[in-house]
Amino acid sequence: MRTPPQAPEVLVHGPADLVAAVPHLLAFHPVDSLVVLVLGDDRTSRVVMSLRVDLPPPRHRRALANQLLTPIRCEAGSVVLVVVGGGTPDPPSSLPHQGLVDCLESALATADIPLAGAVWASGTSEGDRWIEYGAPDRAGTVPDPAGSEIAAACAAAGMITFASRTELAAVLTPDDPESLARREALLDEATVRAEREQDREQAARQGLLLITRAVTDAYRRTTRMSDDDVVALTMALSDLWVRDMALVFATGPHARAAERLWTELTRATPAPERAQAATLLAFSAYLRGDGAMASVALDRAEEACPGHRLASLVRSSLDHALPPEQLARIAMASSTPDWTPDGPRWP
Repeated sequence: MRTPPQAPEVLVHGPADLVAAVPHLLAFHPVDSLVVLVLGDDRTSRVVMSLRVDLPPPRHRRALANQLLTPIRCEAGSVVLVVVGGGTPDPPSSLPHQGLVDCLESALATADIPLAGAVWASGTSEGDRWIEYGAPDRAGTVPDPAGSEIAAACAAAGMITFASRTELAAVLTPDDPESLARREALLDEATVRAEREQDREQAARQGLLLITRAVTDAYRRTTRMSDDDVVALTMALSDLWVRDMALVFATGPHARAAERLWTELTRATPAPERAQAATLLAFSAYLRGDGAMASVALDRAEEACPGHRLASLVRSSLDHALPPEQLARIAMASSTPDWTPDGPRWP
């Protein structure tokens, strides 16, 4: 996941401040994780990308190191590794996951990428312990992440740092089963009516107009959408031409409003239709650099509709840290302004 572009520049001022910045870079406090912080090649200690993965078992270390090299090579001047959790330290003789750090250091050296430092931390909250790999005398406790300069800047930008990835995922918890079942029945009725529709092009254009109005109204609306609203928007997005055209809302002045709409629809829509709104949310979050939200939105999409092709494309982009602007070009190329009778490319 990439450092959100609207977040302030993060400069490395030592291990303690670096560990305290991690939850703001990821949008949540990680546990049992490897966090890779990629520093720019402009001779500063500026973090340009952050990547997080679960701590792997020993047999997977080499494969993980090779996988991480792909995104790191794109922008790296040097790299800092932060291992969070994964065991209890026993300095000076050993720190948890020393073998993982050694494996990554070797892979980076092969790629001629300097390792600027490696730190183990028990957690990323105030008072958690940190120790530097290879220098056990360099140790201390994590300062309050909420009191940092980056925390204030993130709060001013409306960005939220969650206590855990689970808490972040809860933002997209589906509505209660009764509400979803009620909307399923309404969607069945709407589908039967749509099958009688003769002019598919006109229906698609009306659907895109409906989506556009819903996006522009998203910030002004103060009440929850009605069942009829959810069904109408879901039916509109079920036309893949409309869904692909809706990708354009990920950029421009209505991007945040669109994300709010996709978030609400992801919670309110039954499966498998939920996958369309969830994938639009993932795409939008990815383009603004919020890999954490993109990941949990993709989880919802894949749960609702396994094998969803657009979700798979965004997932592959996330896993390989494809630059957001490159994903945007690929996606926008599939969104043509004119009606295409052959249908869109991505179901």
